[in-house]
Amino acid sequence: MKKIIIISTFGLLVVNLFIGLIVSSYHTFNVIASSTIIIVTGLLNYIVNIIPLKDAYRIAHHFLLSLLGVTMFLLMVFSPPHVKDNWCVSISVFLVLLEFLSLYITRRASRNDNNHKR
Repeated sequence: MKKIIIISTFGLLVVNLFIGLIVSSYHTFNVIASSTIIIVTGLLNYIVNIIPLKDAYRIAHHFLLSLLGVTMFLLMVFSPPHVKDNWCVSISVFLVLLEFLSLYITRRASRNDNNHKR
């Protein structure tokens, strides 16, 4: 599963950069922002596979991270090509922080579940 995440992240990144080179209305800011979202989503999915979680937590996080990753990617593609007064960037930063927080809380809850069973 780890190799699939790495390969799919790299493939999506290459396609995004290639489309950024071809489509003139796809501004450099949007290409960089959407590429960052692809990398962050791939990294978080990879982290979900590395840390010890129960299968239900792992499946739920893969689904949640992928769904939020697609949402943030679309926000970045269609956002205005600047940072100032850009709500799409603000929403995406908030969602990334929410993903990290969710992963941290799930990791703590999973660790506490394992401690109570001993």
